[in-house]
Amino acid sequence: MYEHTARRYTECMTHSLYIKQKLFSLWGRYTVENAAGQVVYTVQGEPSLTRRQKIFDDSGHQVGELHKALLSWLDRFEISIHGRPAGTIQQKFGFRPKLELDYFGWQVRGDIWGWNYDVQDSRGAVIARIRKELWHLTDHYAIHYDDLQCGLPLLLLALAIDCICDANAAAAGS
Repeated sequence: MYEHTARRYTECMTHSLYIKQKLFSLWGRYTVENAAGQVVYTVQGEPSLTRRQKIFDDSGHQVGELHKALLSWLDRFEISIHGRPAGTIQQKFGFRPKLELDYFGWQVRGDIWGWNYDVQDSRGAVIARIRKELWHLTDHYAIHYDDLQCGLPLLLLALAIDCICDANAAAAGS
């Protein structure tokens, strides 16, 4: 029932971004396309002491960045948009790991680790649905949303959550 309702709601959202990880990318390189298949953003990871990703628009201008805070016991990512601090996302300790957002008053609900979650505004209204797309050789994700101005902030949020999930998977495997 929920899946059918979620699918119907997603189809009603007016904008979509599709994150496509490049095969054999050492620090993380993604292209981000709109629903028409046009590349609207490129994400480039950089070698550093902490994980860092820069986001560029289709003209090659840097429009966003996220980086892992150096002195943080659990993963904490700082997000900036157009060179200005926009917020943070941090993993919280617990029996089942949770995320704490200080980012536009948003909350994340659903299966974060399985890439099947919703983003809600401060009133609890769903502003985006983020889903993993199956049957691809590399990671592919879809962000469905209504407010065009939320596209870049939602992309940065999804990338930060991906970094936290990757770190958890690496820690579990070691």
